[in-house]
Amino acid sequence: MQPAALLIKKTSVRIVLYVFIVLLITNLNALVDAVLHPEIPYFDEEHLIVGIITGVLCGILFGLVILYMGHVENALKKIKHLEAFLPICARCKKIRKPGADPNDTGSWQPIESYIHEKTATEFTHGLCPECAAALYPDSLIKG
Repeated sequence: MQPAALLIKKTSVRIVLYVFIVLLITNLNALVDAVLHPEIPYFDEEHLIVGIITGVLCGILFGLVILYMGHVENALKKIKHLEAFLPICARCKKIRKPGADPNDTGSWQPIESYIHEKTATEFTHGLCPECAAALYPDSLIKG
């Protein structure tokens, strides 16, 4: 986890950068005209209309980008959580639920259900050749 001060600083920098970019884009038409056409006043009615429309649209689009980035960060946190150490039974391969009592039988779940809950993975089962030979030695066709 990041310290709270670092998280606040990171968020503040993002907000300041976001506002600066939106303001720059909002005034871009007037700034270009100030250089290329100095005879047109900076606060011309056309500049105000174009600037307001551009600013609103950029604000909405940047807001959507920030929301999407939040979803991506949450997904990365979940992935890192899934990559962390998992308490797993050495014999039956059941996984203990996070924070649960290891002595409680209800706190252990099959690995398939754990992965299914955390991801979109669906399982299908089969037998590897060694297990098939151990479980069904008579039904295997010998080559």
